[in-house]
Amino acid sequence: MANVFDELKNRGFIEQTTGDDAISDLLEQPVTCYIGFDPTAPSFHVGSLIPIMALAHMQRHGHRTIAVVGGGTGLVGDPSGKT
Repeated sequence: MANVFDELKNRGFIEQTTGDDAISDLLEQPVTCYIGFDPTAPSFHVGSLIPIMALAHMQRHGHRTIAVVGGGTGLVGDPSGKT
């Protein structure tokens, strides 16, 4: 099975990086990755699909994936102060 980095590049998820070899080497072993969604948004939208699909590719290649939705993600990742 190809490295997930190559898969993401071939599918157009990655435009430009620094240290392609180091990233590729890192992704040879299982890593944990996550996506947090804004709990203050009125709903999911098509822009939410891209990171979800990236997570799906990571999972198919044996990596551990986490999707965070709800109040916790707003507390750690929202600099605007919304609650």
